[in-house]
Amino acid sequence: MGRSVPRQVDVVPIDRVTVQERIYSQLRDLLMRGRFQPGQPLLIHEMADAFGTSAQPVREAIRQLVAEKALAASPNRSARVPILDRERMNDLRRARLTIEGLALELAAERITGREIEALAALVDAEVRADDASRPEQSVAQNQAFHFQLYRLSGSAVLPPIIESLWLQIGPYIRRAAEYFDAREGRGAEFHLAAIEALRRGDVPGLRAAIEDDINRFFDLCIEIEHSPSSAA
Repeated sequence: MGRSVPRQVDVVPIDRVTVQERIYSQLRDLLMRGRFQPGQPLLIHEMADAFGTSAQPVREAIRQLVAEKALAASPNRSARVPILDRERMNDLRRARLTIEGLALELAAERITGREIEALAALVDAEVRADDASRPEQSVAQNQAFHFQLYRLSGSAVLPPIIESLWLQIGPYIRRAAEYFDAREGRGAEFHLAAIEALRRGDVPGLRAAIEDDINRFFDLCIEIEHSPSSAA
């Protein structure tokens, strides 16, 4: 029989987070924040050099992201960021409108005044980033606003589904933010409208504001993909 560990021995719990999980987490975050461009290749050896690891944990992280449809497998065992066609864009649009709409309604039933003001602070930071032409910060604040709002739904099921959808469209978010460039007013205008709807307790108004936000994003993505400069 094997011997058990003596009680007097101080055993330090081992960190279960593996190198592969850390790489996966970082790549996932970078994809959601638009740090990789649609069509961009992710070469395993280059990623391994960047992370300072062997190729194996990078390969496993990429394999997991391919399974989540965040990346597309390439013949050379690497991967690339998918380019989404109009049909795929509209499919993701419908899914976001439906699932995020439900999360919004659940959140509106539970939200407190303090939580509304915390969301308003995120939108204020987004506005400042827009005014200073800092798209990366604007994208980060946009993401923080949406996910904080969806977490307030109290659902354990909906936020992971929403994250999966955002993971697939993340590479287009920064591109859309830069392309918009305040052409039609503030980029955060629909978030500001959502905050006002929350303060009024106006659930249909809240949903309409976020639906307008989602629809504008997808309309911009489709416009970008079919603009003369993107076809060149």
